[in-house]
Amino acid sequence: MYLIKSGFVLESGIGFNKKDVLIQNGKIKKIDENIAQSEEEDCEVLDAEDFWVVPGLIDIHTHGAMGIDFMDAGYSELKELSVFYASKGVTSFLATTMTDSIERIKDALKNIHHAINKGVPGARIVGVNMEGPFINPDYRGAHPKEYIIMPTLGLIEEFIKSSGNNIRLITIAPELEGVKEITQKLLKEGITIAAGHSGIDFIGAESAFNNGFGHVTHLFNAMTGMHHRKPGLVGAALDTENVTVEIIPDGIHVHPSVVRSAIKCKTCDRTVLITDSIAAAGAGSENLKLKFAGEKIMIKDGAAVFDNGVLAGSTITMIDGVKNMVQRMGIDLGDAIKMASENPAKVIGIFDRTGTISEGKDADVIILDKGLRVRTTITGGIITYRG
Repeated sequence: MYLIKSGFVLESGIGFNKKDVLIQNGKIKKIDENIAQSEEEDCEVLDAEDFWVVPGLIDIHTHGAMGIDFMDAGYSELKELSVFYASKGVTSFLATTMTDSIERIKDALKNIHHAINKGVPGARIVGVNMEGPFINPDYRGAHPKEYIIMPTLGLIEEFIKSSGNNIRLITIAPELEGVKEITQKLLKEGITIAAGHSGIDFIGAESAFNNGFGHVTHLFNAMTGMHHRKPGLVGAALDTENVTVEIIPDGIHVHPSVVRSAIKCKTCDRTVLITDSIAAAGAGSENLKLKFAGEKIMIKDGAAVFDNGVLAGSTITMIDGVKNMVQRMGIDLGDAIKMASENPAKVIGIFDRTGTISEGKDADVIILDKGLRVRTTITGGIITYRG
């Protein structure tokens, strides 16, 4: 049992108020002022005086960190990643796969499934995000062209089986042949379908949004740019109210002014912060050389790039993204946290149990100091990081 005392607690729809939070049996039991410490049970008091108490961050799009890529990670590496993510305020995440050979993707899915079943010591793996191989080769970004394929119902079923029914999000270019045949299967399985790595036009994107696509992968990146006479996927996403969009808040993938403009269109209710981090995140200093998607990358000025200058994912963490939103882009802290916790929980269907600090929900809570540094991470009522 834990009693978080005297912190500025973020409650959904209410905002920050100085309150206590009582955690018992992995759940948030009570949120109130001046909760008395129980004398009947062991209860550790966590002093949060003048600190922010917010829901744990949820990264639904990360390819790895600390030199580890989900395409290659076994159980020991997945445990290591979960601990690293917890140290950055993350309590839940989707392990994200990459375009590769069918067998390599299946192997990664099986490894992630095994780790989900066995459990990890830090942030929870709550499922899989499949980014590729069903994308438009002309908008592949960092994805290797030789492994891009057309979607089929049979292949989708194989991937779902390999994952142990743990795929929660999948990126597909809506213009590909065979998409209509698999959309209903994905929706029936409870998988959120995201449009991305796509050259689809505005009308096609509108049609996709009306027929099962509800999310957009890293808005602005790996898709046609928005033109005032050809708004494309970006324009359709900004114009369609019920569609959620991802933003990489590193200040490199999307200019801060464009981030602010997108939020004005989508509001903080339909915008989701992601890292799209790769193995280089948290792995060391500038000029570090690693591989991503089988090719060498260089980290320079905070950007991960291939030799041809193409961006290869980001090197930020979720708490980095929140800080950037607040300190560099002028976004309200409560709104930034919402885009990093509540909104991603809704996108992948886990909002009934996490994503906000609410009585009865899982005790996924982080304590931040005034500099937005992570002091404590609590995952399912267990402290997974102390700063």
